[in-house]
Amino acid sequence: MEAALDEIAYLANSANRVAILELLQESPRGRRELVESVDASRVTVARILRELEGRGWIERSEREYTTTPLGCWVCERFKDIVGDFEAERRLREPLQWLSSEVVTFDVRRLRNAEVVLVDGSDATVLLRELAAFHRAGERIRAVTCASAPRIVENLRDVVVDGTRLELVVTPAVVDAARSHPPTAQRVNELLAHANADLYVCEEVPIAVWIVDDTVRIDLTDDRNVLRGALVTDDEAVYAWAIDIFETCLREATPLAPEEVCA
Repeated sequence: MEAALDEIAYLANSANRVAILELLQESPRGRRELVESVDASRVTVARILRELEGRGWIERSEREYTTTPLGCWVCERFKDIVGDFEAERRLREPLQWLSSEVVTFDVRRLRNAEVVLVDGSDATVLLRELAAFHRAGERIRAVTCASAPRIVENLRDVVVDGTRLELVVTPAVVDAARSHPPTAQRVNELLAHANADLYVCEEVPIAVWIVDDTVRIDLTDDRNVLRGALVTDDEAVYAWAIDIFETCLREATPLAPEEVCA
């Protein structure tokens, strides 16, 4: 294993080595072209070419160099490793708010997910992003414990505009709406609309929004404060979100208008 780590370090410790290997994977190139393409001297480029050739990763044909099949393999795998660690660094902060007890899919499925985090100067960024997400499709299925009046208002608006809504909320959401007459009115407008079905479930494991085939996972801290969100169209995450929605729906009861009245 130590020898393998040494080879990884050989590339990882030099951007020029990686750049030259990638350039030669794209197409054969001469030494002069490589010097012009990377930020390195002729001496450095010549040394790197000797090292790569000595490893069997590149070969020379007349005045041009190109990658060997082995070099192509090494280059692709190294790019995969770098990509994995870039994704890990991007997901490191949001994943601290995603309980491992709830997540049953491989977190690598979130590699290409859009990350939305609270801006310290604007805590409403997540609500704006969620409102835009609601308008991105024709059908919304969700389980949530969020009770922000702006969310309810936006859901009322998209339903009126023709979006199909199936929403499972917690009793705390109903209580919050009941204590805020404008929100209670909008909830009742939703209940009266043919495009909306609202349900109450005693507990939901996580807030998940499914718009058509795209999933948004709301991320909350230990105090249940919304800190961020992950948005993805990955099939495995979608199946996981559907399972959560359908499980909560089976355990829920329809929300009646009288439950929202003060």
